[in-house]
Amino acid sequence: MKFLYRPDIDGLRAISILGVILFHFKFDFFSGGYLGVDVFIVISGFLITSFIFKRLELNKFSFSEFLIRRAKRLLPSFFVVIFLSLIFAYFIFLPEDLVKFCKSLISAASLSSNFFFWLNSGYWDESNINPLLHTWSLSLEWQFYLSFSIFSVLIWKLVKLKFYKLTIILFIFLFISSFFSAVLFMDRSMSFFLLPFRLYEFLIGSLIYFIRDQKFLIIEKNKEFFSFFGIFLIIFSFIIFDSESNVPGYIALMPCLGTTLLIYQSDSIVHNFLKNKIFVYLGLISYSLYLYHWPVLVFYSWINIIELDLITKLLLIILSLVLSIINFHIIEKPYKNNSKLKKYINYIFLLALLIVILFVQQIISNKGYPDRFSDKKNHLIESISKDVVHKRKKFLNENIDLKFNKNNKNKILVLGDSNGEDMFMALRQNINTSDIEYIEFSAWCFERSKVNLIFKYFERIKKRNLKCTKEKNLYDKNIKLFKDADYIILSSSWYKGIDIYIEDIINFVKSYSDANIIISSKTINFPHILKLTKRIDEKNIQKINYIAYETKIESVDRLNKKLKKKIDALNMNYLDKSDLICSDVERKCSIFNFEMNTFYLIDNHHWTLEGAKYYGGKININKIFNNF
Repeated sequence: MKFLYRPDIDGLRAISILGVILFHFKFDFFSGGYLGVDVFIVISGFLITSFIFKRLELNKFSFSEFLIRRAKRLLPSFFVVIFLSLIFAYFIFLPEDLVKFCKSLISAASLSSNFFFWLNSGYWDESNINPLLHTWSLSLEWQFYLSFSIFSVLIWKLVKLKFYKLTIILFIFLFISSFFSAVLFMDRSMSFFLLPFRLYEFLIGSLIYFIRDQKFLIIEKNKEFFSFFGIFLIIFSFIIFDSESNVPGYIALMPCLGTTLLIYQSDSIVHNFLKNKIFVYLGLISYSLYLYHWPVLVFYSWINIIELDLITKLLLIILSLVLSIINFHIIEKPYKNNSKLKKYINYIFLLALLIVILFVQQIISNKGYPDRFSDKKNHLIESISKDVVHKRKKFLNENIDLKFNKNNKNKILVLGDSNGEDMFMALRQNINTSDIEYIEFSAWCFERSKVNLIFKYFERIKKRNLKCTKEKNLYDKNIKLFKDADYIILSSSWYKGIDIYIEDIINFVKSYSDANIIISSKTINFPHILKLTKRIDEKNIQKINYIAYETKIESVDRLNKKLKKKIDALNMNYLDKSDLICSDVERKCSIFNFEMNTFYLIDNHHWTLEGAKYYGGKININKIFNNF
């Protein structure tokens, strides 16, 4: 059965994959490029609905035919990428990371990796360096194929029995339930990864199919405007949103609506642009490109952990393109189009997959084969103690009571998030003549986001606003803590734009206290210390602190320069934590103590208890606290 091919939809796929790739490679102007996946979902909903219902109308739909066609289209390339990723991971990953990767491989092969990543990590976790993270969306697709095909057959039976109203009610119920669950549900990770919260996006695509023959006069008369508006919504969403935005929820409606307007129509200037040969070809290889670009980025970043520059990013994107083109013409296209492919090739494929799964089980059983690395390397890895987080929590629980000792002359209150906890531990272990307390303070409560102002009544994660309210209530309850403080230190994970709203934060604190206020810089960020240990070979283990200097994240320095300039303009005290950790003269950052054989960091920037003591000992107490 032949279906009308629409090259503009492949052009739309090209826009989608470009958004995803530019986001993953951290091009700032496409900070919301991850929403390209939402465009893919709407397109998938439209195409799958078209395939199923056109066959149902002709009484020719078959579950087995449908699933086999989907498998031939998606699985060969998918399993090739899994196999290649396993080879690279075995030779590159540390034992613990290799075991995690193997577990994710099993979940990906069983088309359930969205559940795995929901339960074990997260899409927004910067320390997540799993080359199969992007397979979550493919698992989501397959779960939709299975559930929607069954649902469609049931719906079709109702239609044939002329239960039209019940059919419409069921469709509307599913859509509304999914949408409002995505908007209101508290668990961001669950709503991002799982089908019930994404179903409404697929159903938007389904809706396009059902209304495709209906003519809406306002759209017909203004098709150029609505086409431009559609592409504008998609690209604008790629630009204005970022990883802090509340997705999927209402935010996903912007690219979904834009996609709807473009698929509903098919003849405009925008559609002619999307039919450009380059865009159409990019759309044709978009699946292969989606599969390859993320492992390419992850493995390169693991081997060469220095922050990527523009040239390196472009070269990696070109490499991803080359691999995708090869895969498309050698694997994806032949499997998709050749209905007479010899059966033994399929058997070989399945046998290879079985061998891979057995090998993966062996890796897990043998705890990642730690003997792949030398004794010196394993010793360094073992120095990354598992109990440092527990020791940190224990110290905080035992030393924070939200009240000052009246007998102490100087009282210091630290406000902040986990970076504030770092500062508290640093001061507490180095200043014995003063009483030091800590209270949680979320700087993002003061962010000036126009999007949040517009949609504040529809926030998907209402707990964020609720958290800000609870914190203010906590401050009101502990007003004496603020009033008694002689010094208040703000130490937080400052985000982009902090120089714009830091004055609002300072004024808020001043409304509670007359204490001298000190603002600390954002803590220097490094690649995760596990990645650093892999980067270093035996000959260079002694140079780890020098390598740390070369690999520190430059964007933090840029943010701190803007923050310091603002604090100097306000004539306030500024504590530069960069000087506590790194030396520009020696070109090294003290993240590892060779005498104690211990790291001063837990991850990529948080301090261990020992690290906090060391860094705190380097603070010029008399300068910061005016010679108390």
